[in-house]
This record gives sequence, C-alpha cells and structure tokens, in this order.
Amino acid sequence: MHRIARRPSARRWLVTGLILALLPSAPVFGWGAQGHRIVGYVAEAFLDARTRAEIQRLAGDASLAELGLWLDEEKVRLSAAEPGSERWHYDDRPVCRPEATVDSYCADGNCASHAYHEYLAVLRDHAAPDESRLFALRVVVHVLADAHQPLHAADNSDRGANRVLVQVGRHSHAKPLHAAWDVDFVKRAMRGAPEREFAARLAADHQAVRAQIESGDLADWMQESYLLARDYVYGRLPEFSCGEPPRSVLRLPAEYSDGAAGIVGERLARAGIRLAAVLRATL
Repeated sequence: MHRIARRPSARRWLVTGLILALLPSAPVFGWGAQGHRIVGYVAEAFLDARTRAEIQRLAGDASLAELGLWLDEEKVRLSAAEPGSERWHYDDRPVCRPEATVDSYCADGNCASHAYHEYLAVLRDHAAPDESRLFALRVVVHVLADAHQPLHAADNSDRGANRVLVQVGRHSHAKPLHAAWDVDFVKRAMRGAPEREFAARLAADHQAVRAQIESGDLADWMQESYLLARDYVYGRLPEFSCGEPPRSVLRLPAEYSDGAAGIVGERLARAGIRLAAVLRATL
C-alpha cells in the first residue's frame, strides 16, 4: 500500500501558480515531448463527454497532449518553488534489488509513485479550488505517462541509465541510453507517421484488449515497467553488470533497437488507455 506524502493546501498551490505565472517562460523538457503528446492523443480517443467537459472547464482549450508537457516545461521554476519536484518523474527502484520497498528509495515522498497518489487525491476532491485541481491534473497526466517508460521505474546506480552511453545506429553519436528510450525508440516505433496518426493506430489496435489494459493501478503498471527495465532495457545490454555502468560506449544491436521500438509503442498505448480510465473515474 502506498504511503501518501504530504498533501498541498489549495492556498499553497494558488500562490505557487501565481508566482510561476509571473516568471518568464523557459521550457525545459525532460523526456520526449513527442511521447507525452502521443499518450495524450491516445487518451483523448477514450474520454467520454462528461470527462471532456470537466477537463475543458479546468484547463480551457489545452488538450491532454499539451497538459502532459507542463511538468517538463516548468521543471526548473517548479523545482525552485517546490524543492524535490524534479524527482516526481520517476522511481529509482534498484533494478538488481526487486525486494526494495518504495520507502527505501523514496523516503521524502519525492518520486513518481508518491506524487501520483498525492495529486490524484487533489484532483478527486471536487471541493478543492480549480487552481489546485488544474495543477493536480497536470501532474497526474504527466506522471502516469512517465511511469510507463521502463527507465522511469528502475535504476542501476546510473541515474536511470543516463550514465550509460550508447550508439543507436551505425553512424549515430553517443547518447545516454535513457535518451534513446525517451526519444529515439519513439521515433523508430512511429516509422515516420505523424503523431496523431500513430496515436490513432495505437488506440485502434488496442481497442479489443482495452478492458484488460485498464485493470490494476499505478503499482501494477510501474511493476510492468520495472520488469521491462530489468529483463530488456538493462538485461539485454552488452556488458551489463549490477550497480556498475559500462565503462565504454555501447553500440546497440539492431535487434535491441527494433525490440525497444515495439516495447515503446505498447507502453505509449497502455499509458494513454489507462490515463483515460483514471480521468473518467476521477473527474
């Protein structure tokens, strides 16, 4: 059972929102904006009219694809207003210690699993001010998507594979493995399709198993991501060793990249379907 971290007061987030609104814009993206937009587009395919209306009432014309980017766009300024919020995007669960509890790697409550439950409760509270619920909506939309990226659910003492340098393709420059999963494998999964078209295809392809995908809760969904990180993301790396990032740049085999693209497409689809289900049940 998740321990819920401190719950922000409505007044506190109203003040924070006003402070952020007065600062100049300085977008800083964490992991792929493209992936977040695709999750939002998939989710929008499964919203009902009542939920759409409530999202519009809280967020105006902003789509779920846009709302999902806010936490990355405002990461630096939000971190200044709320220290530790930069860690709401992931759980650093040790990939070689599956028995580790959430309190052992998230003692202060600043991680994805705690942030999600904390702000889901705010979003569910229809007596809370709209400013607080809009902030909570932005957090829930973003964090639920992040939780489906395997490297946002596991760590090997390497900052979620940000210290693992790889080459994707014969002529590519070295980059963190985390970035490859955030961006490169999303593009590989899309195969040149526009984001909306790709999202529509994911939604259609998963319609028949939608009820099965919607089952469970965030702990189950992060466990899926964790097992993928353990068995595929790290487990199929050349020279993988528990607790020790590789000393040299790894050239990823084409088979690894192709398999990763398939996993990414599946995770984006599941994240969107589950996001829609959560919002229908909460709003």
